[in-house]
Parts: sequence; structure tokens; C-alpha cells
Amino acid sequence: MRRKETGILAYFNRHNDGFAAKVGYSRAHETYARYRVVRRHLASYIQKKYRRDDIPLSSIRAPFVEGFDTWLRTACGLSSNSVWGYMIALKHVITLARGEGLLAIDPFASYVNSYTAVDRGYLTEDELVRLMDVPVCTRVEEQVRDLFFFAAFTGLSYVDVKNLREDNVRRFFDGNWWIIVRRHKTGVESNVRLLDVPLRLVEKYRGTQPDGRLFPVPSNNCCNENLQHLAARCGIDKHLTFHVGRHTFATLALNRGMPVETLSRILGHTNIRTTQIYAKITDKKVSADMAALADSLSGVEGAIRRRLEPGAV
Repeated sequence: MRRKETGILAYFNRHNDGFAAKVGYSRAHETYARYRVVRRHLASYIQKKYRRDDIPLSSIRAPFVEGFDTWLRTACGLSSNSVWGYMIALKHVITLARGEGLLAIDPFASYVNSYTAVDRGYLTEDELVRLMDVPVCTRVEEQVRDLFFFAAFTGLSYVDVKNLREDNVRRFFDGNWWIIVRRHKTGVESNVRLLDVPLRLVEKYRGTQPDGRLFPVPSNNCCNENLQHLAARCGIDKHLTFHVGRHTFATLALNRGMPVETLSRILGHTNIRTTQIYAKITDKKVSADMAALADSLSGVEGAIRRRLEPGAV
């Protein structure tokens, strides 16, 4: 009797179940959520395209992959970068299946897709001051603004700020107070010194949470909604979200001369190429660097300038 072949959705379910068991230990919940979304889109695609509840893994070829890419872009209306991320997830699952001998041919062999660099929003120093000066209307707005500034001066993400506990704040070997954590997303150590602003915020909220957490943290949606209201009231014409705080920290640090290797360690990135995404050079930084270059070349420029003057020999 012929054994029933494993379907792609059935295999995806098995993968997701195994991944779910590792969430909170060696896997991040955000990544698990992405795999679930990909599986849902895949089920819709198979139902629409093939009129079936599942199809055998062994039947998947390049046209299936290209068709799913097109489905995500058209029927689902996803951006190129979202499609890129979802196709990486599918390719990972397909690679696992091939490793188990369930698929002989690599359907991704001729598939080409790449990430499109986007301008990651951040606040300038002037905008940070304007955001701090705008009057708040509610206690929640005050808390959300405080949390945003904490992120903007530490580089921590929403989930990492939410998970901070008082024992994450420690006196380090240099005598300063530091946040000592492992990033929720990657599990990589991310230690950052508390500058004056975040240190004041730690003291403001220390001991206010009964469960030992450092801050009262509303939902991410609540934070983003309140930040957008605050941005509108102080004339910041940017889509202000909590994650912009992390981008702001990275941009300010690089523009103030922090080496990208150091920033990568602080942000808890596993690959320095991820950090280099933040390495945008602002006009102000270019101007400052050119001013420093002009100072350092003043001697040689002066000597050459004298020789360029009319009548010079």
C-alpha cells in the first residue's frame, strides 16, 4: 500500500509546533508569529490556486514559488520587503523538508529576491527637544513619552523595555549604572550604560510596579497611537512609533562618532550588517566632518593659497 505523501501545509504545521515549543528559550515569539502568518497565506494561496486543502511537498517546483511570490504582492498587497521576509521563512521550511528527503528538487534554485533598503525614521536633536516640551494631556501620554525617550537614549526595543526588571539595572566595573540584558529577539547580550536621561527615568519609576518590572508599559499599539498624537501637536511631520526611538539612538550614536562595531554590540545585533542599515550620514554630520577636515588642512591650504595669489612665484 502506497504511503500518503506529506503535504506542505502539514509539514509547515509540524515545523511551527516544534518552533512554538522553543519560544521564550531559544526562539523569539515575533519569529514564530511570522511563520504562522506565512502558513496562513500559503493555505489561502493553495486553496485559491489549486482548489485543494494541501499539496504534496514532492510536487512543489519553481512555478509554485514564483506564484506564491506574486500572490503575496497582488492578492495580499504586501510590500517587497514583507514578501522578502515571508519567502525567507518558506525557503527555510522547504530546506528542512529537503534535508529529510521529502523533496528532491530545490524549487528556490532560480528564485531571486532581495531586501530593499528603506530610510529608517529617526528624530533629530531639535525634534527630541520639541517632543519633550509639548504638554501632555493624560498620564498615559506622559508614560509613553518617557518610555520613548528611554528607548531613544538606550537603543532598547519595545519588548526589551517592557521586560526590564529592577535587577537588570546594575553598577558596572566603571562605576556607572548599566542596563544588563539579553535581547528578547535574538538572545544576544545587550549592555548599555544609562546616560543622564534614562537614569532619571529609572529613578522616576523605580518601585512603582508590584511585579518588579522597571516601567509601566502600555501595549505597543497604545504607545504608537499616543506618540503620533504627540508628534502632531509639536509639529513633527514623521510617522512616530516606539521603534523610532531605537533608530534615533543608533543614528545619534553614529553621527556622534560611535564606531559601528560598538553600536552593534550595544544594540545586540547578531550581524554587523544589520547595524550598518542605521549608518545614514546626515547633512549636519557631513558639515561637521568637513569643518574638522578644513581645520586639519589649514596649514597646507594656507601654503598653497599663498602660491595661488596674483604675482606669487
